Amino acid sequence: MILGHMRVVVFALTGLVAVAAIGGGLYYYFGPQSAPAEAAAQARGAGGPPPGMGQGGMSGAGRGGPPGMGRPTPVIVTKVATEVFDDHVEAIGTSSANESITVTAKVTGVIRALNFDDGQYVEKGAEIAAINAGEQDGRLSAELANYDEQRKELQRITDLAKSNNVSQARIDQQTSAVRKAEANLASARARVADYRITAPFAGVLGTRKVSMGALVSPGTVITTLDDISTIKLDFSVSETFLATLRPGLDIEATSSAYQGEVFKGKVVSVDSRVDTVTRSVGIRAIVPNKDARLKPGMLMVIDLIKDRRQSLMIPEEALIPENNKQYVFTVGPDNVASRVQIAIGRRRVGSVEVLEGLNQGDLVVTEGTMELRPGAKVQILNQDKIGASPPSADMRGSSPPPPRGPS
Repeated sequence: MILGHMRVVVFALTGLVAVAAIGGGLYYYFGPQSAPAEAAAQARGAGGPPPGMGQGGMSGAGRGGPPGMGRPTPVIVTKVATEVFDDHVEAIGTSSANESITVTAKVTGVIRALNFDDGQYVEKGAEIAAINAGEQDGRLSAELANYDEQRKELQRITDLAKSNNVSQARIDQQTSAVRKAEANLASARARVADYRITAPFAGVLGTRKVSMGALVSPGTVITTLDDISTIKLDFSVSETFLATLRPGLDIEATSSAYQGEVFKGKVVSVDSRVDTVTRSVGIRAIVPNKDARLKPGMLMVIDLIKDRRQSLMIPEEALIPENNKQYVFTVGPDNVASRVQIAIGRRRVGSVEVLEGLNQGDLVVTEGTMELRPGAKVQILNQDKIGASPPSADMRGSSPPPPRGPS
């Protein structure tokens, strides 16, 4: 009997365990979803979106909603402004003096005077050196005396002719003698002048190559003379630029001798021929050199500036390329963004030329375009700086980057 009661208890406990297990399974599968389902059904019945969804049917802070809804999109903008835009052609050139000669002797003789120091500046006509011209000086004195004598004789004969004591033929003969003496005197003076070496133009003398008392002959180098008040720069560029080359173009030259300094000048001539080997054309420019720092023979890097004009410029980061077209976002007075198609021209580092689509003073978005949609309200983060910001300025450091939208 006791055994029977134990079997009844075991069967009862087993049944309770099975019922509990079945109940737990039903609750696990059906219990957690019933409340959200009922809430969703109630929301649908009321015409609203399910819990956690925005008005546009997407989760988040209104990213899928109509334009202008939700909080404003933070952006950084810059003003469209007019800047000088020009094309640059880089070349290598060599400097030369405006005028340059090697001072040499014209005659044979002994140096009797050197009237300069190394590196001295001399004016035009100044005597640089003199060669002993004793014999030529004597001949000059003789010719001068002969000329004076012939003039006096002509004067005496002319006075006699007034009283008809001298024939006209005698007067003509003496006139010819005077002219001959005058020519001989000029020739003697020219020979003596060859013994005096003078500066044909103002400039700076080089180092002295001879000494006092040295015997020189025609062609013997005495020194050099350079006019470096203006420096000539000769360089070549490809014939592909020939159509835009003309006198008057600006250049900027730099030299390794003066790091960080720029020497400005202008093109004065373009060669009349194109080199058939290099297919380049020669150009000469001049650079003022009042402080005489540039020397003839220096190697210089030349930046030729051509096709200069006023252009509307915007930063490159404002561009939104799409199907071979370019767009930008502009911000109106009501802080509403608009997407505008533009036509662009030439580029330079960080900037691009705008040909159509924008006007001077328009505000274009440079940062924050990824989160922007046409018609959206924007918050300008650099509102206090846009009035002074140039179009090509890098504004990445002017304000912290705009935060990402909610995901």
